[in-house]
Amino acid sequence: MNLHPKLRPLWQRALFLPALTALMAYKALHLPRFILPRAIRSIVTNWEYSMFWLLIKSGGTRAYIDQPCEFVMPDTFEPKVKVAPKYQLTSDQVQKFNEEGFIGPFDAFSRKEMAELRLEMLALENTKSKTYGFCTPRDRHFEMPLQWDCMTSPAITERVAQLLGPDLLCWRSQLFYKGPHSPAIQFHQASTFMVEDYLDPAIFPQNTSEIFQLTVWVAVDDATPENGCLQFVRGTHDRIRTIKFGGEEGFYNARFSLEFDQEQSRIETVPVESGQFIIFTERCIHGSPPNTTDQHRLAFNSRIIPTSVPAYTDKEKYRSVYNGGKYHLKHWGVSVLRGEDRYQLSRTVDPKALHQQLATEQRRAA
Repeated sequence: MNLHPKLRPLWQRALFLPALTALMAYKALHLPRFILPRAIRSIVTNWEYSMFWLLIKSGGTRAYIDQPCEFVMPDTFEPKVKVAPKYQLTSDQVQKFNEEGFIGPFDAFSRKEMAELRLEMLALENTKSKTYGFCTPRDRHFEMPLQWDCMTSPAITERVAQLLGPDLLCWRSQLFYKGPHSPAIQFHQASTFMVEDYLDPAIFPQNTSEIFQLTVWVAVDDATPENGCLQFVRGTHDRIRTIKFGGEEGFYNARFSLEFDQEQSRIETVPVESGQFIIFTERCIHGSPPNTTDQHRLAFNSRIIPTSVPAYTDKEKYRSVYNGGKYHLKHWGVSVLRGEDRYQLSRTVDPKALHQQLATEQRRAA
């Protein structure tokens, strides 16, 4: 089933909408799902009624960008763990994060450390991933010791633990090569990352009204307004918005515009120096302007969940429509960043063991 996010011709929508109505009725009647093809079964199982209804009533021109959910403010803003004083967040900082959806930048790494990581990133830029077998910036921490060392730094993990809890997993990372004069990344948001293939979520929190995933974004190069640093729309993690298909804006290979109030007073541009990082929830609407300079702007992120949140449950492969690839998960796994994984809900990989194995293979090849 092709769910590529774009505006369909009228004849396709005329065929698609009655079928969608039938699937919504099938879900409402609680009819057996095991007899359905996998893609159809995923829609019936994972789509909420509001997702069906928006597509139907709009004539196939509008949809939710991800699984709908609304954020409920926590009862307390006290940090969830006590950490060393140099990493400790105040209750005011935690409150600000919960109100705005992002916090930082924080200092973490030296410019020398980032210069070393930059060389490692550039060396891998156009190479095949050993995890997925094709060229992708996703999850390269499985083969990049320097990146993994940064991701597990207490400067990062001790701050995230105060927002998510003591036991943390990385379920995904990504390298960002924002090349010279590259275009803007339009404003977008995510909840359970169903936005990637619109069939299955990637993560399965018990309560979607809580913050169940955080992204840590680390600047390898200085990120400035000129080269496309991140921008956030404060407070927009309150709910998942809708999108309108078509138009000039594009998110990678997708064509849609996010429907939200773009009042300039709420948009915050966040310059980040090399070695600093930002923490944000993907539900906070974010994007980045174009790189107007002649230089790369390198960065990476790690996406972090509590150990109580499963990722890619019982899946052999995962499809990312807007990135144009199928990610076979045989060599993928979550990795412990902090604490202990007492739940064991997802396939697990130890990056350090992979790094040692790769080093051994390289020595034998030499």
